[in-house]
Amino acid sequence: MNTPRHILGFLLLTGLSLFSQNRLNAQEFSKSGLTKSWRLEKYYEEGEYYPPEKNEVKDYFQFNPDMTFTALMEGELFKGTWMLNTNGAYIEIKYSTGELDKLRIKWLGEHSLVVIFDADYYRYTEVHYLSIKP
Repeated sequence: MNTPRHILGFLLLTGLSLFSQNRLNAQEFSKSGLTKSWRLEKYYEEGEYYPPEKNEVKDYFQFNPDMTFTALMEGELFKGTWMLNTNGAYIEIKYSTGELDKLRIKWLGEHSLVVIFDADYYRYTEVHYLSIKP
């Protein structure tokens, strides 16, 4: 009668092992998946999508492998450094001015990135980006 318990225990440990390996691979992919250019596509708030405003149409983020970034926001160019926190699922960006922003990652796919800026005026707004083809 102990055999079913041993089999169940073995299956449970095997499943947990596979799950932790998949999580690690997903985290590694996330960092490499971010290192590209992301163009602002739209906003989502209170159940509706909104296009970027006229001064935001060309907005983008470029996350570089050396952990630097360039961004165009509302026509103004920004530079600085970035880091990915995989446990908290956010990108921390530090502008060359010393200011910090957190971008909470809601979705990261091969061609799309959805974040929420951790700031009072953006706290409930999803910001959708599409990858820019090189």
